[in-house]
This record gives sequence, structure tokens and C-alpha cells, in this order.
Amino acid sequence: MKTLTVRVTAELQVPDDWTLAEHASGMTVLQVGDQFIDFDIAPLSTRDDEPDAMWTDDDEGLTSRVLDCVIELDTDLELAYQQ
Repeated sequence: MKTLTVRVTAELQVPDDWTLAEHASGMTVLQVGDQFIDFDIAPLSTRDDEPDAMWTDDDEGLTSRVLDCVIELDTDLELAYQQ
């Protein structure tokens, strides 16, 4: 068995009224109105080896197999205000 480490960094420009909130589960999440948003990984796959291939998570069996391999997942959210 091997260990694969995946690092995903995303930067979003969000409206000023979107805030970070402490959810009752103890997680820091993004709050948009009355909804709480957390970020997770969604493995995408394709059978096509072309540059314009369509990547999806439609293969539920494969998606489940990949997600079953996740042994640790951490999300770090930070808001930085631009002047």
C-alpha cells in the first residue's frame, strides 16, 4: 500500500457579506446567508485521453473507491480583505 498526498489550494473572490463562521460541529466554515459551506474533494475521472476530455464524478463506484481511501482530510479557511 502507498500513501498519496493531494494538496489543493483554491482562491475565491467572494462578496463582502460572505463570512467565516464556527459551525456547531466545531468546524470553521463559510457562511452565505443562512447556509454553511465546507469544502471537500471530489475525484473526477474520464476515459478520454483527449485535451478537451469531459471530467465528471458520474462513475459512482470509482468515486466511492477513491473516497474510501481517504484517511485524513483537513480544510483551512481564511478570509483576507482587499483594499
